[in-house]
Amino acid sequence: MSFQTTVRPAEPVDVADIRRVASAAWHTVYDDILGAETVDDLLDEGYATEVLERMIELDDIGLFVSTADGDVVGYASCGMTDAAGFGDLDLYVHPDYWGEGIGTDLLNRGESHLRDLSVRKIRDEVLADNEVGNGFYRTHFEKIGERTTEVAGREYPVNVYERTV
Repeated sequence: MSFQTTVRPAEPVDVADIRRVASAAWHTVYDDILGAETVDDLLDEGYATEVLERMIELDDIGLFVSTADGDVVGYASCGMTDAAGFGDLDLYVHPDYWGEGIGTDLLNRGESHLRDLSVRKIRDEVLADNEVGNGFYRTHFEKIGERTTEVAGREYPVNVYERTV
């Protein structure tokens, strides 16, 4: 594909587009793992308009969007999770734009924000069955372990990754 991309802080006008990208990415990745109904429930909870608008307002949470030719095609949220200098960074890209470097651009912007918050390491978890997510994290992070997490009352294996900021 040939397009101009930009990563910038999210604005209230971006909320519907973030929800659109989240829905496309989550359903593509997680429907076969969690089930479409569970995915819808998680999207409704985590991507409620009020939640996203509040995230945009908070200085200690970074919410960024990536645009391609002016359209939002990806987003990242990040913040400090532990006073010892750990942070997390979640990012999703619309499936039509996977493999185009947008995730890497969002990672770099989020990492810059985390550095400003004095985060020293990013620690994230990816469901073991999420092939796309694990492929991205294997490229940019070091796998440091495995554990399980509960989603909608069921246990799922996750891979734990870290990256020095």
